[in-house]
Amino acid sequence: MPESPPLDFDLFRQAWTEALELTNGLPATVPERAEVDRLTGYLRGPVELLAAELAAATEGWAADSSDRETARWLLIRTRKALDEGQGPNHRTAAVYMEDLALTCRALATLCHQLVRPP
Repeated sequence: MPESPPLDFDLFRQAWTEALELTNGLPATVPERAEVDRLTGYLRGPVELLAAELAAATEGWAADSSDRETARWLLIRTRKALDEGQGPNHRTAAVYMEDLALTCRALATLCHQLVRPP
């Protein structure tokens, strides 16, 4: 099986950091919807890529390993979030974007530590 192209963890980190900075004022201050939509759209790509990378890697792991169970839990949670989407209003869209940013960070951490160690 050919090796996947390198994951750009620095680019992913920039995206989740920008999103988390934007939602820093929640719940008192809801960010502009246009920015939320832009960042949400961007974050979906890295989340999908990282989830696919992690899912492929877990196939060869021992069924009873804690790393595999952690990865499976995160992958199920990620798929649910991606399927549900933003929600109907500015606040739910901002909360969704924040959750997607945190998910991206968690996936990147697991991929960096467990799938493609430095």
